Amino acid sequence: MDKQCAQCGKTFEVSKEDLVLLDKNSPIIGGKKQALPAPTMCFHCRLQRRLAFYNGRSLYKRTCDLTGKEIVSIYTPMSKMKVYDRDEWYKDDWDPMEYGREFDFSRPFFPQFRELLEQVPMPSRAVLGFNQNSDFTNDNWKLKNCYMVFDGEQSEDCYHGQTFEFLKNCMDFLVSSHSELCYECVNCNTCYNLKYSRFCDNCSDSWFLRDCIGCKNCFGCANMRQKQYCIWNEQKTKEEYEAFVKSIQTTSWSTIDALKKRAEEFFLHYPVRATRGEQNIDSAGDNIHNCKLSQNCFDCSGLEDCMHMTNCLMGAKDSGDIHIWGLGMELCYNGVVIGSKPQRVICSYYVTEGPSDVLYSVFCSRNVKYLFGCVGLRHKEYCILNRQYSKDEYMDLAGRIAAHMQKTDEWGLYFPPEISMFGYNETAANVLFPMEKEDVVQQGWQWSNYEAKVEASRTIPAASLPDDQTAVLDDILNWAILCEVTGKPFKIVKQELEFYRQHDLPIPRRHPDQRHTDRFALKNPFRFFDRECAKCSQAIQTTYAPDCPEVVYCRNCYMQEVY
Repeated sequence: MDKQCAQCGKTFEVSKEDLVLLDKNSPIIGGKKQALPAPTMCFHCRLQRRLAFYNGRSLYKRTCDLTGKEIVSIYTPMSKMKVYDRDEWYKDDWDPMEYGREFDFSRPFFPQFRELLEQVPMPSRAVLGFNQNSDFTNDNWKLKNCYMVFDGEQSEDCYHGQTFEFLKNCMDFLVSSHSELCYECVNCNTCYNLKYSRFCDNCSDSWFLRDCIGCKNCFGCANMRQKQYCIWNEQKTKEEYEAFVKSIQTTSWSTIDALKKRAEEFFLHYPVRATRGEQNIDSAGDNIHNCKLSQNCFDCSGLEDCMHMTNCLMGAKDSGDIHIWGLGMELCYNGVVIGSKPQRVICSYYVTEGPSDVLYSVFCSRNVKYLFGCVGLRHKEYCILNRQYSKDEYMDLAGRIAAHMQKTDEWGLYFPPEISMFGYNETAANVLFPMEKEDVVQQGWQWSNYEAKVEASRTIPAASLPDDQTAVLDDILNWAILCEVTGKPFKIVKQELEFYRQHDLPIPRRHPDQRHTDRFALKNPFRFFDRECAKCSQAIQTTYAPDCPEVVYCRNCYMQEVY
């Protein structure tokens, strides 16, 4: 069935599979199924709405509202939220139930929930377990010596990256796993000493690769398999290759910039596959792996009977419209950062570690169950708006609130950007769906005007940096560099400088946020387009837009070309 998106006005399809999944996920409250309605917004507007609630990578210095000490937080000093240091927040010497309240049936649900959000203390950062020397990170678990990395786990000595697992000594990366000593890599897995590359697996000691597997000592190559000593897709001897690499002044920013441009032009001569993914069964998506019967999913692994999932690397079943995580997820719908054996979690944010039957809740964890509209609860059950009820009382009241939300057209919708804890420009939504301040305000959404001050002994435009990294003195650690794109100041930390020197790399001239945006631009959008295979003319669906310059092949033609 076709519908018109209530936000952007575009026509979108609600498939039979969508309706089946919605029926599976509709919660049963007090013996009655509270049916989740068909979405009123298209997939992209639904994703934008979710991401407008998710600040994954904006960090600030502020004081803890409990102890008064300086902390690193995802909330600005000007935020209306009450913020506790993450370690203090997890202690048992304060009780989020003290902020409980009754539900008012004369008002919609969302405004009441926002009022609760502003009262219950928030954790300064969304960090599970204990990390070592990794204060300037967020949304992660089990890190050591990491800085400005987000949405990841079990990694050490990593800097400036997002969506990752099992990395070591990597910097400036996006969607990567099981790799070491990689720099400026996107969607690379099981790689070692790889630089300026994307969509590669099991590659090592190489530069500027795209869509390569099992390659070693290669430079500027695309679509190569199990190759060694290749330069711009041409086979060389070991001696020729080593002489070529040695001749390149990799410490020079202008040299690397020219090589980046040459690589992008070179890649256009080699076909790309309509969508990327391996070992999938009856599934459609991009950058998905080991998925079964899953549709319209992106950057995911281990899904079964799922739809509209993004950045869920740890597996899920019978779930839809979830951004980030998984790990034993079942029957979850319309959430952000939901993981570690969650079951029947609906329209929630950061609900983790064994939760079940949780509706419209935020930062609830550790085996919580039967919660509706709760904030910050742990080891609790049968609670509504942080107030305790008996099982029978809960079932009756939760059912009536669900019916009330159906009348107010809130049921099944994710939290609106109007009640987000963050400004739109602080959230992941602004990376995937960038908007100007005026447009955000016109929508009635929030915008953060807070600018953190960068303390430095000297401010220098990026263009004034020495071209060669070897000419950069240690004093650069005290400078603020003005991004060549945005003009926004940023600083280099000691560990970064050591990485550049150890690996003979130039000093970056763009702010970390801009570098993150640049990496996202190397990925295709979470969107399908109708095209024809450039070789066999078969109709295909691809994440390459019709006006993209890439030569796009269907899966069969691509495999014939590469193998």
